[in-house]
This record gives sequence, C-alpha cells and structure tokens, in this order.
Amino acid sequence: MSLDQREAPYLDAVLRYRETGYTPFHTPGHKLGKGAPEALRELLGDPFLQADVAMAGGVEDTRESTHLIRLAEDYAAEAWGSDRCWFLVNGSTSGIHALVLTLCGPGDEVIIPRNAHKSMLAGLIFSGAVPVYLEPQVDPLWGIPLTVSAEAAQRALGDHPAAKAIFVTSPTYNGLGSDLAAVAAAAHAAGVPFVTDQAWGPHLRFCPELPVDAMAAGADAAVVSTHKLISGITQTSVLMARAQRINLARLDSMVAMTQSTSPQVLMYASIDAARRQMATRGAELWRGAIEQARWARDELNKLPGIRCLGEEALARRGVSSFDPTRLTISSCDRGHSGYELETVLRDDYRIAVEAADPLNIVLNVTYGDAHADLEKLVAALRDYAGRRAGQAGGSGSAACTGLLARTPAFTRQVLSPREAFFAPSVALPLAACTARVSAEMVTPYPPGIPVLGPGEAVSDEIVAYLQEGARAGLKVHGPEDRTLRTLRVVA
Repeated sequence: MSLDQREAPYLDAVLRYRETGYTPFHTPGHKLGKGAPEALRELLGDPFLQADVAMAGGVEDTRESTHLIRLAEDYAAEAWGSDRCWFLVNGSTSGIHALVLTLCGPGDEVIIPRNAHKSMLAGLIFSGAVPVYLEPQVDPLWGIPLTVSAEAAQRALGDHPAAKAIFVTSPTYNGLGSDLAAVAAAAHAAGVPFVTDQAWGPHLRFCPELPVDAMAAGADAAVVSTHKLISGITQTSVLMARAQRINLARLDSMVAMTQSTSPQVLMYASIDAARRQMATRGAELWRGAIEQARWARDELNKLPGIRCLGEEALARRGVSSFDPTRLTISSCDRGHSGYELETVLRDDYRIAVEAADPLNIVLNVTYGDAHADLEKLVAALRDYAGRRAGQAGGSGSAACTGLLARTPAFTRQVLSPREAFFAPSVALPLAACTARVSAEMVTPYPPGIPVLGPGEAVSDEIVAYLQEGARAGLKVHGPEDRTLRTLRVVA
C-alpha cells in the first residue's frame, strides 16, 4: 500500500508538541528558549527555540519510542525508491561511514573513485578496508575531475574479484554524472553491491528533466544531502538501501553507531518537510529552476572572458549526464582565478557563491532563487567583465596556469589507510617528504576531495602542489599542520 506523500508525520508531531504547552524538565537547557541569551533569541526566534526539544522526553517520550521517526523514514523510503531509509543528522558523511562499516572489514578491498569525498577515506580508516582507486580523467579546460566510466568500473571488478563493494560519486561537485545503470549492471554481474554517493543529487528523483537518480538506476544504496539543494536544514541527509545485497539490520546498527545519540528534532522535521515538498511539487519546482539556470548560463556565455560549463560536458569520457542547475563559471581566459572571482563577487556585489577553486567558481541554482537573483548575478558578471575587458592577464594568472590548476595523480597505496594512520609517524618539512608514506589526509576544502591519503606514497608532484598551495593560502582539512610547512609521514 502506497503512502500519502502529502503527509509529514514527524513535522506535524513537532508542531503539535510546541502547541501543547508542556513544562519541560528535559534537554536542552535553554527550556524552550526561556533561558536563552537575548542575542540567540534574536538570531533564531522564539518559534525555533520552542521547537528545539529532545526526541526522547520531547516529541516522543522518555521510553525512546522510534515510531514517529521510523514512520517518517518509511515515507522517505517510498519517495526515494528504497526498501529502507534513515534520516541522518551528521550529514552524508555519517552515511558513508555507516555503509563502509557495513560492507567492509580489515583488509577487505573496496573499489572507490579517487575523487571520493574525504568521508570515504575516514570510513576506510575506521574499517581497516583497502581502497582500489578508479581515477577519473581531469577536464583539460576546466581542471575538474570527470566521472568514473562503466568500462573502468568493469575492469576494476574483473581485476579485483574479492572486492566487497564498488562506490561511485555521482553527480560530482560540478554536476557531472556517471552511467549509473551500466555501473550497477557490472557490479551486480560480479555479485558486488553498488553504492552511490549522491550527496549533490537529492533532487534528481523528483524531476524527469534532471539526470536519473541512483536508486532508479539500480544502486543498492545511496546517500543524498537534503541540506545541499532541497529544504532540509544544514547537516541533514538521507541514507537509502535495498535488502537484496545489503544486510539492512547490520546497516541499521552502523547508522546508530555513527550518529549522534542526541538528534536534533528540527533536523528530522526538516527532512520530513523537504521530502513532502519534493514528492508533491518537485517536478514543478525543479522545472522552474532548470529554466532559470539555463537562462543565466546562456547570458554568461555571451560575456567576454567568461565561461559557464554546460551540456558540452556530455562529450567528455565517462560523463553520461549533466545537472543544468549547477553553474561552474570561469574567467581564467583573462587570467582571473576562481578565488579572485569569488572575492570580487562577494566584496563588490554582495553575491556569495558555493565554492571557488584555482580556476572556477561554483553556484547552486534551486527553486529558492527568484529570476531577480539570477539577473543580479548576470549583471554583476557583466559589470565585472566590462571593468576587466582591457586586462589580458590578472593577478590570478598563476593560479589558472600553475600547479594548483591540476590535482596531482594518485601514486600507490603502500599501507592501508588504517595502518598508516595508526603507525608511528614523524612530522617532516614538506620538501623532505618525497618517497615517504603519508600518515595523514590532506584535503582541499571545498570540495573535500583528498589530494593525499594515509598510506599513500608521496610524490614530487604532490610535494610541489602542496608547496604552491601553502604559498597561495590553500585551505585544507586533515593535516596537523594546516599551513603545510610540514607533513606527518610514517616513521
């Protein structure tokens, strides 16, 4: 029996709790906002604080009933096309951790793309599994990683018959998608579960004009970030799985291990609300967003020295789909880096972008954007291009053409990530680390794709990249020394 997707059981329960007028002797300590500092009340508002209650002792009861949350998850499972669904309050990161711990143990091989999010490497450290990397090509014009091809996935499955699973990131940070159905077919022919990190595709299921979503393409599990492009509040995500090739009971235990024991009910409620909005109005809302993004892309590509990535990306090897609502914009043709472009848009035009890299900026277009917002973006870049029209090379020329424009190639896995992470290690000057084995992860953020992982051999190319990154003020997660003057290597 299908569920009525117009209902939102958890959201409604939170609203009922707030309206009932309980006297709370449970967490949190601000007691429905009555004890909150005035500045916090001004920032969040009393309605928010009055609904910031504990799941146990608040929305449900002190016996920690899970009826409401499981009911809301069942609605989401039907909406996203899975057998089971879990609401995540620690982001898609915790979903990746739970999946790796479910599917892999110490010494097990798992096939993953080199451009996987850093949460995948953390999952390998936790589990002791060993990565078999699929290295996507890098687009020569845009400097962005492409997608894993079905042929590369099939080769890896043939070369590593003992692999416990294959993971693919699709869509990528820039909206590029793999041929998920073909990868799923290859994985299943090999008897291996196929998992998709679809963090940047929570919307795909709900509009036929968007690329196919992972579950429709045959994935056994997927994570989607409801906070990235739909209406979940920040830090919310959803994990979906099917029972045929994944032990759902074990996965349930792993989700519990990797989640907070004090989940924020407003996060759960926002996932429930976002699911209802997508299931009932998603196609209509996203058709409008697609139209807005295509208009902006066409206008931007008319500007001198400005490029906006479009469906020409489908001609690249391994790229099977493109999300038109993702705007990747470059002014490198005039020597202006993505960092420079982000700064100018923020400081001169009060436009905040999703991310910047040495070559590009990335912007999200959703149903939350009015046409006036896109007009403001186009007008700002038109003014920017006009002001810079006479400059053949800006201050960002070095970033556009230097080492930072290309992620260094993977070298080789000498130790498992877990072995290297827990091995005795020493911090050495970066220049002295060539041919050593890294004991830590180095991840430029955003987008959160590691340049170097624990257990990997450090190459001259990686050292040179990190040295240039240190000079450019590259923001990295993972290493103890974030200035990149030193790197911790296995002793």
